[in-house]
Amino acid sequence: MSTSGQVLSREEVSALVEAMQSGDVDTSAGDTSSSEVQPYSLIANDTTSRGQLAALEMINDRFSRQFRGSLLTLLRQAVKVTVMPFDVMTFSAYLKTLPSPCNVNIVRFPPLRGYGLVTLEPSIVYGAVDSFFGGRGGGSLELSPLRGFTPTEERIIQLLLESVFDNLREAWAPVYALNPEFVSREINPAFAQVGEDRETVVVSRFELELGSDVRGQLTVMYPFSALKPIRLLLRGRLQAGERDEKLAARWSDQLRDAVSDAELEMVAQLVTLRVSALDLASIRAGDTLWFKPPPSVKVLVQSSHVFDAEYGTADGNAAIRIERVLDPPEENKNGSDSAGAEHADESEAGNNAAARRKRAATQTGKIVGATAA
Repeated sequence: MSTSGQVLSREEVSALVEAMQSGDVDTSAGDTSSSEVQPYSLIANDTTSRGQLAALEMINDRFSRQFRGSLLTLLRQAVKVTVMPFDVMTFSAYLKTLPSPCNVNIVRFPPLRGYGLVTLEPSIVYGAVDSFFGGRGGGSLELSPLRGFTPTEERIIQLLLESVFDNLREAWAPVYALNPEFVSREINPAFAQVGEDRETVVVSRFELELGSDVRGQLTVMYPFSALKPIRLLLRGRLQAGERDEKLAARWSDQLRDAVSDAELEMVAQLVTLRVSALDLASIRAGDTLWFKPPPSVKVLVQSSHVFDAEYGTADGNAAIRIERVLDPPEENKNGSDSAGAEHADESEAGNNAAARRKRAATQTGKIVGATAA
């Protein structure tokens, strides 16, 4: 092999020429006149482009969880929402994935520019209508191109779309203040020409299941060009910052509101007595249990001692007046044996309570203790 920069030495060139002349090497180039140049997109299905949209995965995951709850409220039926990996493809390729006819909603995502699509397969529309009016989510699974959707079905579609918009706003909030808006509606995807055929789009897909036999897809299509101005926000996963703090504050407020509506059991415990198993078995209707009113009444919330109160009457009704609000941490400090708040409260009047129980047992002749609440 020559070291002067030539690829082949003289001996190798001579051997190659002899092989070509003898026919040992096929020198036909073939017919390339029918070859067709195919366009190649440097963006579509490119891992680099998908990496620029890493936060979209978390947005879609958050949307699926929130949308599931919204559908339960709207349809009064549990709907399984499964988030699928988002796709980066050309607009024409995306349209080919949609069934025809189909519910195709042309939307905007201000303040981003351009138009996007939100689509629902007919099976989901029919299932939602059936469930909304008390059914189990079944119904016809095919839409005739000649009939289209009825006014009632259009109204259910609008309710579903409003729910999609609300949950998209919430899901996008930690990243960007997106505000989806409805523009128009089509049933033939070919009529929804909101971009050029070779324009790159980002498609989020969600699999919806109503009941056991109704399944279909919800898709949200964003123009890739519209997402470019915020690509830095979408490049990495959500980081802690001002938006996350606002989201956490909003979540805390919602949790506080939900907990505030929870019903708790409150019991005013007037007195506690003790009785042997034998005496308890001998108690009959009409027997009298004697006790003296305690200096305070324990108020239990979900079996936890929370208040001390005074027992009496108000406006002719039995009532209690809260005298003291207990502080659980301080109460726990008083109980070295970890007995809890009750031991701390009983320590002050323990001897008096024991004396009252003893007198009560003497007066009844056989009662050593019982519990009245």
